[in-house]
Amino acid sequence: MTTLKHILVASDGSEGALQAARFAGGLARDTGARVTVLIVHSEELMMPYAWGAGEWPALPANAVLSLDEIRANAEEAAAANELKQSLEALGTLASPATVVQLWGHAAEEICRYAVDHEVDLIVIGTRGRSSFTRLLLGSVSTQVASHATCPVTLVR
Repeated sequence: MTTLKHILVASDGSEGALQAARFAGGLARDTGARVTVLIVHSEELMMPYAWGAGEWPALPANAVLSLDEIRANAEEAAAANELKQSLEALGTLASPATVVQLWGHAAEEICRYAVDHEVDLIVIGTRGRSSFTRLLLGSVSTQVASHATCPVTLVR
């Protein structure tokens, strides 16, 4: 068996993602592996806010912001909420987890990050935030398990 040196935890703030973080934290403590927590934001979901058609919870109503400002606000909100909860779920590790936020298609970005950063194992929850998206596109966890070049652990 390959020694685990780098575990990637994909997070979306859902209970499934928090379960995955708890599992990965225990595995990291047992193996001494370093951990990266990754959240991928969807560009498509930001467009309504740029057009003024949506209301982002962290923004004043009818705010007119650039895409860069919207991205920055989304990343700040994720750091304060989803990522903070994921880091807490990991528990105490030998070295602090790395936190990464990317933009794009979740499964593609998770798999690309794993290759680019020599990840030995991806840990991902099986139940994310959007059941509607899963119905239309298939679950992110299923796509990652199908396309990742390293082992993937699906956590329920």
